[in-house]
Amino acid sequence: MRAAGIIGMVGAGVLSACAAPSVPVAAAPGRVPVAVEGKAFLAEIAPGPDGVRFTPAGAVPVRGMRVAVRRAAVPLDYSEGRVAKQAAALACEGQGGRFDGSAHGKFAGAGVWEFAGACA
Repeated sequence: MRAAGIIGMVGAGVLSACAAPSVPVAAAPGRVPVAVEGKAFLAEIAPGPDGVRFTPAGAVPVRGMRVAVRRAAVPLDYSEGRVAKQAAALACEGQGGRFDGSAHGKFAGAGVWEFAGACA
């Protein structure tokens, strides 16, 4: 009778461990060099404010790390959001994170594109 009770308790413990929510893996903060289309970029991953994703129902918060992207040679300009987003995604994924491509990016000036909350 005792053995059955112990086995039952062990089994319940194993099952509850399987049902426990997993802890999300976050990207490691830091400066990450990446290359897109043969050009060198430097992405900085750091804690920051939540970002936003625009949906038909309105803006929805995006929680994660901020990714700021600069090009190594010629500064980025307002029209280069696509290539900046590619560099941000490569940097985030290279640091073990998951890049949310639906997060709204913005040109922050001084050759920097920022993607708030995009790297989790």
